[in-house]
Amino acid sequence: MPFFPCAHAGHPLWPHAVRQVVVQLGAQISMQNLQTPASLGLVYVSASYAEHAGEIVATLSKAFPEVQHWVGCAAHSVLAGDMDYGHTGAIAVMLPYLNTQDYQVFSGIAPWHQGAFTPHSALIHGDASWPSIGQQVHALGQHMGCDALVGGLCHLSHEHKQWSWGARVAGGTPSSMGGGHGGIQMGGLSGVAFSANVDCLTVGMQGCKPVGATHTMTRVEGDTVLELDGQPALEVFFGDMNWGEVLAQQHPNIEALWRKVQNTLLATTPSGRYVQGGCLASDARVVRVAGVNPWRQTIVLEGTPVQGQSLTICQPDALAARADMRRACAELWESLTAPVAQTWLDSEPVAASGRSICGAVYIRNQQRQLLPRSPRVDAELQWIRHALGPVPLLGFSSTHEIDAGQVQHLSAQLLVFTQPLQALS
Repeated sequence: MPFFPCAHAGHPLWPHAVRQVVVQLGAQISMQNLQTPASLGLVYVSASYAEHAGEIVATLSKAFPEVQHWVGCAAHSVLAGDMDYGHTGAIAVMLPYLNTQDYQVFSGIAPWHQGAFTPHSALIHGDASWPSIGQQVHALGQHMGCDALVGGLCHLSHEHKQWSWGARVAGGTPSSMGGGHGGIQMGGLSGVAFSANVDCLTVGMQGCKPVGATHTMTRVEGDTVLELDGQPALEVFFGDMNWGEVLAQQHPNIEALWRKVQNTLLATTPSGRYVQGGCLASDARVVRVAGVNPWRQTIVLEGTPVQGQSLTICQPDALAARADMRRACAELWESLTAPVAQTWLDSEPVAASGRSICGAVYIRNQQRQLLPRSPRVDAELQWIRHALGPVPLLGFSSTHEIDAGQVQHLSAQLLVFTQPLQALS
């Protein structure tokens, strides 16, 4: 299996960008001369193209009639190759070579149904402004029976748009999967699930560093933390933030204090594992404070905290983000290239993991990098391609990220499609 065809282009007018992408993809497909064409297309467009999403996907569908399903969304910025297109109107497309029985698309228009398909992983897109979107992500993972969910949520200045078009119908256009909406969904979640036959790896990268003491959540109810280290949670939290003097004032500025609370980031991790070389642990989850209850002395977190896990205050840090990216790429490369060493402790034989990358999807929080006014070479994308090679790469900037079925903040997520090295012979 060769590299997945991947193309991208930017232009103020979407028809010009789409035309360039079609030409690029056509050239790559003709050079590979494959007997089995791609049946799945991943499409990401800039926010300025959102109102034309239906026209864009319909145009792509007519240009590539063999593609049966199109999945993607509008985003803050399109990422592709080593370029961040920023505010410029842009489109990026990848055509993974997957068997139709090895994936299943879903959306709010055509919801997920288990049937005979068993998902092993999934790529998720969603509207960050949708009510209780974090709970929806969690519920989707439970419904699918899969926790290997990766993706991104966007909160655009206008209505977020995403798509998950199904099988084609006569006339050369995708079926609407929902009447007159043309397969375009506003709000909720959509995406594509993959079976175990699709070789893919995911890795999450944090963008913060711990700055406060680490506590254990000793009492939790739903999304509310009642106690930290056996003490009232709010008392401990305010103590860490050195806000005791502010609260002791006769007329404290409650509005200013609340803004600080809302902008405070907390990292939750399994007990005792919150830091790796000055960075948050790879399995950390960064969330914001959703609310406080001064009467109960509790704090409310985004998502669902787990009793017994660790909690620490953290803050965005560019150096920590870059260091964690280097760590993640190194770990990914080692898992692809190095044989797995078997020891006497192993209960079952372990095969060598030698694999190559066919394509990759990179989703990162928009606050990790300033959104450029015009297309520019991006340092993070350059580093990924330096570490993994010149692999086909596309993605987008998000408001929140999905990592292992949980909503993250200020993170980056990398999904790579792989194949055994012997497949190249």
